[in-house]
Formats: sequence, C-alpha cells, structure tokens
Amino acid sequence: MELRQLRYFVGVADELHFGRAAEKLFVSQPALSQQIHLLEDEIGVELFGRAKRTQMRKVELTEAGTVFLIEARKILQLAEKAIETARRIGIQQKIIKLGVYRMMLRSRVVEILRVFAQNFPDIEIKLVELPTFLAVQDALFDEIIDLGITMLPLKYNQLTETPFKTGYMKVMLSESHPLASEDSLKLDQLKNEKWIEINKSIHTIFEDIERMCKNAGFNRESFIVQEVSSIELLGGLVSLGIGIAFVPSFYDASRVQGVVCKELINPDGSPFKEVAIKQAICYKTATSTPTIQALTSLVKDM
Repeated sequence: MELRQLRYFVGVADELHFGRAAEKLFVSQPALSQQIHLLEDEIGVELFGRAKRTQMRKVELTEAGTVFLIEARKILQLAEKAIETARRIGIQQKIIKLGVYRMMLRSRVVEILRVFAQNFPDIEIKLVELPTFLAVQDALFDEIIDLGITMLPLKYNQLTETPFKTGYMKVMLSESHPLASEDSLKLDQLKNEKWIEINKSIHTIFEDIERMCKNAGFNRESFIVQEVSSIELLGGLVSLGIGIAFVPSFYDASRVQGVVCKELINPDGSPFKEVAIKQAICYKTATSTPTIQALTSLVKDM
C-alpha cells in the first residue's frame, strides 16, 4: 500500500466523482481508477460500491470504505507530520549529495529533483553523476554521497534500500541493423545475433538473461563478441554495428547516436517481463538522518 493510493482514495471519497477527483489530483481518470482497484485488491474489500457506480454512475462509499476513510486520513496526517518533523530536525543539513548513474533516464532525474525541491525548498540538492549503478553504491559506502539511485541487488549490507521503479529488458541495435525498422522484437528473432555485453563481474542479471535466452531456444555464450565495463562503451560498439545488446527499459538511449531501442514482446504480442530490473534509492544506514529518510519516502511514492 502506498501513500499515493491513500491520497487518491481520500480524493475520490471527498468528491464522490472520479472525474473531478482526477482533475484535483492532477492524474488521468483511468490511472486513478486503476490505483483504487489495486488498493481494493490489496485490502480485499470494495471501498466504493461498484454496482451503483456501474448501473447508476453514482460513486458511494461502502461501509468498509467509510471506516477506511477515517483511518486513511489519520495515516496521511501522520505522514505529513513526520515530514514536517524531519524538516525541523534536519534543517541544519542544508546540502544533500544525490548520486545517479549515467544510464538513468534524464526525465526521471529531473522528476526526482522537482519533488525534492517542492517538499524541501530550503535544502540544496547537489547532483553527483557516476559512471555505473555500482559506483553509486561504492560512493554511498565511502560516504562521498548522502543518497543514491542504483539498481538492485546491493553489494553492501551497510546500505538501506527503498525500491521505487521496476524495468524490463529492451534491445539496442544500430540504426542500420535489419531489425531496426521493427516496432518490437521477439526473442527468437535474435538467436543468430552477435552480442555486446556488460562484464559478468558487474552485471547483476547476467545469469537471468542467459536463462531467458536458453528458454527461448538459443545460447548466447559463443555469440558474445565483446564484454565492456561501461554502458557508454556498450552503446558505442552497438552504434558501430559490431553487435546488439540488452539494456534496461529505463536506460536513456537518447544520449547514444546511431542506435535504436526496441521493446521485447512474447509470441502472443504481450510485453515480455520475464526478467525484471529494480531501481532503488539508497543511503548508508549508519549515517542516515531524518532529512535523508524523508527524501527517501518522497521517491518511494513516485
């Protein structure tokens, strides 16, 4: 259960109208309805009467919804109080160094900075760009940065993680590749391709990818023509047509000239989600402050 879902629920309960609530919450009506359904599924009861909503286009709270509304308001008030308390206690920490890795979507970085600025306008966020997600973890462990966006799993037990984004695999090809004009790709289309790959020693999901390919009927091992230690070099070799590569769906390929990225789909056309890649915001547990924890909670709800 997320604070965002509670805010959405309270918004609909206040308006008793999904359209008006969506406008006030600055979210699309389908997205709002989906989050309410997810909340109801998690709780195991209906919060709004679906029969009346379907038959009479009328939004009403169920008995369970009425009780839950009281508790949801309390939770949101406590969350707001916690943020305010953290602001007061941690206000002396005026500068927070946030580490990000280069393959992150720029729009995601900007969104995080915007949310931080809105909620903590007196705190200066210094962005530290690091070459890889593992370098972010190293910088946290060495106390070079206060917060970091990385990919799981963590290599240090001394770090605390809060997952907030899950991505899946897509395929990077050169613009001149024969498959570059396809809208999306199936795994069996890739069985005769040459591959560029991140070095196994720093690749968190290499074995998962190999298992995925073997399940699709091919083995990449003899077709990996180059292993590299950075995503920049991987993109550069792909742009030269030396091979293709798997990259996370949240990888920002707009920085790499001469490449395109294609979504992976199953044989039936549905999105391929066999291998998941999780992003998380992390901090070093021993050096955590109320401000760092409050900032972390903001990213969790995004």
